[in-house]
Amino acid sequence: MLSWESLHSIAVGGVAAHVTELAAALARRGHQIHVFTRRASGQAGHDWTDDVHYHRCTYSPHGDFVDEVNNMCRSFVDHVFEVEDMVGRFDIIHAHDWLTANAMIWIKQGRKQKCLFTIHSTEYARCGNAFPMGRSERIRHQERAGTYWADRVIAVSQATKDEITWMYEVPQWKTSVVYNGVSPERFDQPTDPGIDKRRYHIGPLDPTILFCGRLSWQKGPDILVEAIPPILRQHPSSRFVFAGDGDMRDALESRVHQLGVAHAVRFPGYRNGDELVRLYKLAEVVCMPSRNEPFGIVVLEAWSASKPVIASQNGGPAEYVRHEVNGLKIYPNPDSVVWGVGRMFSDLDQARWMGRNGRQAVQERFTWDTITEQMLAIYQGLCPVAAILPHPAGESIRPILPELPRATSRVRVVGESLPASVGEEGTHGPRISVQARLLFKGADLKGEADDALTACKSSLARSGLDPQRHGHTLTIRGDWETVLAALNCCSQYTRQARVHHEQQPDIEIAVVPEEALTNDLVSAAH
Repeated sequence: MLSWESLHSIAVGGVAAHVTELAAALARRGHQIHVFTRRASGQAGHDWTDDVHYHRCTYSPHGDFVDEVNNMCRSFVDHVFEVEDMVGRFDIIHAHDWLTANAMIWIKQGRKQKCLFTIHSTEYARCGNAFPMGRSERIRHQERAGTYWADRVIAVSQATKDEITWMYEVPQWKTSVVYNGVSPERFDQPTDPGIDKRRYHIGPLDPTILFCGRLSWQKGPDILVEAIPPILRQHPSSRFVFAGDGDMRDALESRVHQLGVAHAVRFPGYRNGDELVRLYKLAEVVCMPSRNEPFGIVVLEAWSASKPVIASQNGGPAEYVRHEVNGLKIYPNPDSVVWGVGRMFSDLDQARWMGRNGRQAVQERFTWDTITEQMLAIYQGLCPVAAILPHPAGESIRPILPELPRATSRVRVVGESLPASVGEEGTHGPRISVQARLLFKGADLKGEADDALTACKSSLARSGLDPQRHGHTLTIRGDWETVLAALNCCSQYTRQARVHHEQQPDIEIAVVPEEALTNDLVSAAH
């Protein structure tokens, strides 16, 4: 997967949660998933988290945002090719949004992979249903190119599919709709809404409306701001929380002062994790007055917290919000927002009933396991023979290890045997971590063996790992498939360096206990 953001690198918006949750759900089904994303300061180049490989890529900054994104795409391509050279060819390249479109295109042009392109939001939608020139035009060109080069395109709603059909002439047969998902159990933690409201200087009984998302024209926070004065006239104790950040924030804060309603409004900024969960759970209603909403993951998060929603009919929410059953549908204008909030506050018992119905809808239709099944059907249509790599049982190590040329006689399994990954019913068990140690015992490391060990270390480093060499030993730790690929890589370099038979390394493979796991794929030998 190629993504500008993830929850384990740099998170910006809803794409981060989508990519992270989808990757983890695919890994639970036995697929080996690699996510290529940006690298923040202080982060490792590679982590193995939730059984997913995260390759964090660095690139040169640029004064122009689109040019900087293209630098990121070039870095993604380099890292994908390096990792492929080590672990083998990827079955599918799955790119997310225009930000990674060029990386997908260049990979397809270079190595002919099957490619999938998910559009989470169009540039037209982000600009509030408009076609500005300049940078926005360049982004639209890259968006269009992504839809052309991809073997299949995924839209997060029928509304988004309709947009790319008429804007970019994408054939109907080429595009599928797969909604976003959510992990509702994340919202099951106990909270005290009264205490949480106090943290924002809101009274425990003050009815609270939450806006959650980017403070941008597309999302319509200004529409809610203009609705605040008439809402306060009807419900004077109402309070409004705008959780998010964006280019409209300063203007919105100035506007609430002009309207004389600043006492009722809170701007806590961007929130995520447990704090975001508490914000959802302290609110009585979640309002989303978007001018264009490609999908509306905020709706799923609100429902996961058993909160009713007031959602614009413009976009994805119109497809799955049931009016007066799990929320209210409104038009993106202040009068309609006033009507929706008044309708909710006039009968809070019914509002809570709508919230409970929303939670049920999430559990039935929008869990990540459900969404992943739909995604897998598309993957399998592109690549019917994609491999699911099981974890080897102890007795199956010997048949696999002969893939390591000239080293099989020196391989031994130490400690407990490697457990099977497939149970009697064929379901995949938990991933295991193994450790392989390459020991050049008695070898003259100033000669050919030294060259081979140095080459192994450099190759693994180029693949996004962090190898460390200690004397005659290189220790590789991670999931079985990657460790096996790394061993094969090292074996190739020993052959290329013409290491004599007696200088071939001994290889020890052991299961790493759960409590000993780290995020380092290659760690120092002890």
